Amino acid sequence: MAGYAVLDLETTGFSPARGDRIIEIGLVRLDPQGHVDDEWSTLVNPRRTVRATRVHHITSADVAAAPTMAELAPGLVDKLRDRVVVAHNSSFDVGFLTAELRTAGMTIPPEPIPSVCTMRQSTRFLHARSRRLVDCCEAAGVSLRDAHSALGDARATAELFGHYLRAAGGELPWQDVVDRARRYPWPQALFVEPQTHLVQRPE
Repeated sequence: MAGYAVLDLETTGFSPARGDRIIEIGLVRLDPQGHVDDEWSTLVNPRRTVRATRVHHITSADVAAAPTMAELAPGLVDKLRDRVVVAHNSSFDVGFLTAELRTAGMTIPPEPIPSVCTMRQSTRFLHARSRRLVDCCEAAGVSLRDAHSALGDARATAELFGHYLRAAGGELPWQDVVDRARRYPWPQALFVEPQTHLVQRPE
């Protein structure tokens, strides 16, 4: 296994089945020991009206010049290949990721993308006031900067997951997920990835 891919998404709403889309991706890749390999982020043009701006502070104007998910999908899959996806409330992020990749023309297997949820694992490793990211970070001594920005939340989740890795030692509660990640058949790109111009959210 190449390591972990800590993912956070900002979206137009809560349900891809109801037409909600990804508008920002934050990704921090870790080696198997939890050290940062690299990080990456971009705004995404959802080809629809942006909602929930009060939460993520992203407007339709911000994403107008951003690449679409169809443009980003092949490169994103390559960044995730051979890694365990990690997210805080992974069912939300992995559900959106799966739906968006399929909409973009990628053949995603019916079996779930192998993932570890730092929210669900929090009760094993922390004594936090709640399972919310801010409370888990506080309990682990992790600084949460730029909350509700995809890269800010991904960085905090990566640090939180590092805390779990150190606490787990060599006995990973998610070893079965690591094993499935080694075998997971990520798709090959169905088309040549265009040269996309990544767009970052304004400071």
